[in-house]
Amino acid sequence: MKLKKRYRVKITKWGYIYILITIIVSVGAANTNNNLLYLLAATLLAIMLTSGLSSMVNITGLEIKIHPPQEIFAAIPAPFRVKITRRKWPLPSALVGVRLGEHERRGLVLSPGEGREILLWVTLPRRGMVHLTALEVFSSFPLGFFNRSRILNVDISLLVFPHPIPTPIVSVEGRGWEETTPGTSKGWGDEVMELRLYQNGDPIKMVEWKATARRGELISKEMESKTGGKVLINVNRGLGDREEILGRATYLAMEALRRGMAVGLVLPNRVIKPQRGDDHRRLLLEALALI
Repeated sequence: MKLKKRYRVKITKWGYIYILITIIVSVGAANTNNNLLYLLAATLLAIMLTSGLSSMVNITGLEIKIHPPQEIFAAIPAPFRVKITRRKWPLPSALVGVRLGEHERRGLVLSPGEGREILLWVTLPRRGMVHLTALEVFSSFPLGFFNRSRILNVDISLLVFPHPIPTPIVSVEGRGWEETTPGTSKGWGDEVMELRLYQNGDPIKMVEWKATARRGELISKEMESKTGGKVLINVNRGLGDREEILGRATYLAMEALRRGMAVGLVLPNRVIKPQRGDDHRRLLLEALALI
């Protein structure tokens, strides 16, 4: 990830009021030659200068690292882990905010040398390759007159999978299903088979909160079910427009894999044979995203 820094300043409503008061006092001092007004104007200007410098120092000396999730689906909030570290400067960073796209986190306080990891739930609207271009660190510390921000040009390329559209799975002989003897497999039964990293699309009820607290990252439960079989999903035909067909195919592929079935895809230019496993799941999702 390549970062390029640039700064910008936005005056807040209270900042405009403060500047107006400063101008009025300064004009009054110049017109009346009143030493007390000169002193007051100088004090107001000094406070303004100190506030501006403080806000700049407050967001300087921060190191940012972005860790996107393994799976991102279009139009579904995805948890981006952002690591913020304050270098060993004499002063802490107070009331710092981080913004990625339209999503932000405010009010962070970092001591010198302290690092903190936060979650930003970011929604990307479309499938396919997406390039994130900017992350913003901002603060209105100390007086709220100026909102100073530091723009980081980030060079992150992400593959966004189609938005899963719930679709009933129908088992009809000769239409993609090959019946097999039921066996124990991953699915939605009553017994927990294993714990794994959270994947976008997992229901909240499947999150194992105790394990999540211990490891510091979202952990989901993988349940046991009694099912099996194969399914071949043809994306060259179906109801709806292309994005709807791909969304339904994404849902069917994930749901069938959760039930322990071998899943394949019929694509416009190739056929992916039915298989199981996390690596095959990734292969299917990438193929659907890049059509």
